[in-house]
Amino acid sequence: MSAADRAGHSAPEGNKGKLVRPGESLLRGVERLAVAASGRTRGTQQGKRRSGALGSSLEFADYRAYVPGDDIRRLDWNVYGRTGRAYIRQYWDEQETDVTFYLDVSRSMRFEPGKPETNPDTWSDTNKLLYAARIAACAGYAALCGDDRAAAVRFAGSVEGRLHPVRGRGAAHRLFEFLEQSLGPAADPGAEDLRVPLAVPGALPPRPGVSWLLTDGLYASGIEETLKAFAAARQHLVFVHVLAPDEWRPALRGELRLIDAETEAAKDVAVHENALRAYDEALKEHVRAIRRRCMELGFVYFAVDTSVPLEETVLVRMARHGLLQRPR
Repeated sequence: MSAADRAGHSAPEGNKGKLVRPGESLLRGVERLAVAASGRTRGTQQGKRRSGALGSSLEFADYRAYVPGDDIRRLDWNVYGRTGRAYIRQYWDEQETDVTFYLDVSRSMRFEPGKPETNPDTWSDTNKLLYAARIAACAGYAALCGDDRAAAVRFAGSVEGRLHPVRGRGAAHRLFEFLEQSLGPAADPGAEDLRVPLAVPGALPPRPGVSWLLTDGLYASGIEETLKAFAAARQHLVFVHVLAPDEWRPALRGELRLIDAETEAAKDVAVHENALRAYDEALKEHVRAIRRRCMELGFVYFAVDTSVPLEETVLVRMARHGLLQRPR
């Protein structure tokens, strides 16, 4: 087993998605899980989720052309024999869910002391953006293995890139490659108001589904309004709050000049015990406010410390919180 695989990620052939692709042992663990969803939407794509509507069992809906990654057990061999073309049977009671991953690629997510933000090859495993992208890769792979559709959006001061929904584990490489590309330099540093990139027309999914928002939450305003926007878009949101260990537990001391990662504004401060206690209380209140609003909207808040090994976060903590679970 390589060092990369032990760290929970590996480099596939061709090095596509080399930094974010889960390692083989983590892939095997993830593929046995499914992304939790709070609701169901009537649709015609085949999936492993069952509709709760009475009388809908095995209600045939339509055919569609086979695409790589589909379950070949769904092929209609009679149609294939007559036409020579492969078609998949679709039923009203077999539901797929759209799972969309919103990845914050702003400068504060890239920041790591002593490491250039434009060169992800130098980042450590505790880098917030790299860690968040790996979480999205794992959860996205679980969605694809569970016959759900996975999509991804990267944003800073605006939506900078979008992977439209894909399905089937054969499409996993497209998700990994998109997330890998998201590690590259952002077009703009980011916004102080989360509404600027996300609470705008076209930013959120057009149909009900599950969304994961992976961010450090370092916004001066707009978080509550953005959560409401996800609710209005009929999304079941998982707010993944990603912070590095030195943000959860700062070790700074002395007379320092602090520079804002987004605005580059500088401020001279004296960091002492009282200042650290004030920071700790402010962070706790920030977390409480986000968690409280998520609970009020029926969303899930999940805090991440990037010093925790990725496999523990994904296979233990996320499973314990019900974000990833074994299919019923």
